[in-house]
Amino acid sequence: MSNNKLASELVLTATENLADEFLFKTANTFLEDAIKSIPFASLITGSIETYSRFRTLKEQRQLLAFIQEAENINQGFIEKFFKDKNNTQLGFEILGVLDQTYLEQQAKMIGRVTLLFKDGKISKQDLDKYTYIITRLNSHFILLINELYSIETNQDDPEFEFDIENPNMEFVNFGFLKEVPSPLYPGSTQITRFRRTNSFYYFYENIFKD
Repeated sequence: MSNNKLASELVLTATENLADEFLFKTANTFLEDAIKSIPFASLITGSIETYSRFRTLKEQRQLLAFIQEAENINQGFIEKFFKDKNNTQLGFEILGVLDQTYLEQQAKMIGRVTLLFKDGKISKQDLDKYTYIITRLNSHFILLINELYSIETNQDDPEFEFDIENPNMEFVNFGFLKEVPSPLYPGSTQITRFRRTNSFYYFYENIFKD
């Protein structure tokens, strides 16, 4: 290996180490500032500090977004949740789900769906279903969900929603769309069409929408 190449690699390694150190310090500063704004910070500071040792800044932000959203909706929820030992398993599940997300909106949705479950408004099966869906979302899917909600149905014949053709099939897998029969006119070709489900409307209005 030439001296020039060796020197270049040493400089690159040093630069990467400095970048890692900078990101770590930035993450800790972000956490310290955010913790001060969260009620009952003393109850969760230890957990966040432990979590931050092996998580990136992105993942730390997801946890904080979850906590802040839950507190915004139900002040005092975080204190009760972390004090109750019966929530230990659920807490680990939530951390695992957050670990699979990267958008702040996803973390907020997880906060909302957790509250729905703890308030007895949805079952554990529904919680698992919705958290799975949330982990599958990205910026593109979020745009498509907003567009799907905004589609106007056929006002002349509300039994059919002619506007929903060739949708992203993930929405069918999520249970957001179901196939419906469409009228077949003489000389026309049968086209597969879909209708939005009650599950989609519930998800959008209670979990997805800010």
